[in-house]
Amino acid sequence: MYSAFMQYNEVFVTGGTGLLGRYVCRALIGHGFLPRLLVRTGSEGRIEPDVRERCRVTPGDLTVLESVEMGAQGTSAIVHLAGVWKEQPRRGITFEKAHVHATANILYSASVWGIGRLIFISVAGARPGDPVPFLDARGRAEVLVRGADLSWTVFRPSPWYDLRDGKPRVSTDYLKELAGAIANRFTGRIRSAACTRMHPQTGSRGGNSREIVDEESTGGRHVRGTFG
Repeated sequence: MYSAFMQYNEVFVTGGTGLLGRYVCRALIGHGFLPRLLVRTGSEGRIEPDVRERCRVTPGDLTVLESVEMGAQGTSAIVHLAGVWKEQPRRGITFEKAHVHATANILYSASVWGIGRLIFISVAGARPGDPVPFLDARGRAEVLVRGADLSWTVFRPSPWYDLRDGKPRVSTDYLKELAGAIANRFTGRIRSAACTRMHPQTGSRGGNSREIVDEESTGGRHVRGTFG
């Protein structure tokens, strides 16, 4: 579905005010894209000033379908990296809502507006049925993405924050590098038919590197590379 906003090459970004999200927004801007951020009312102040000057902001809640539909309208692609590391049931914040239900809303909105490109940021170890509730929920959200009828990319880096206390556990350089890899997937490929997944592997330097596997849906061609 065409929208006049598409001329701005907008990318719908969830989690854009978070630790990784701010770097993803900067990377997208650096590649000539205009981030459209879905931000909870009252959280606009968390947007970095340099990002705020070069993005659009839609107030909303990922768990409310109407908010997501409104935020995604007119964009060409989606970067979905929002989520929570801790449940707060008394405030209505659960892994089921924040990961699984929110991702379902993203996918539905993409289908409504004809958005054919999605990048989903999962985490290493995420899988349905995992005894760690966070990994279980993120894994089930990932399954939804992999089953969607659009061109998707799933990144599965190590968590960039500690799941016990929410504190950052990676360097700024790592976040910039990961954000750059995410933005690079859009370069010339917003309407690509490629389906890509990124998963952790043990690098020759003894640390963690990430291997990118491209699965071209039309030809089954595999291209491998690494970052990290």
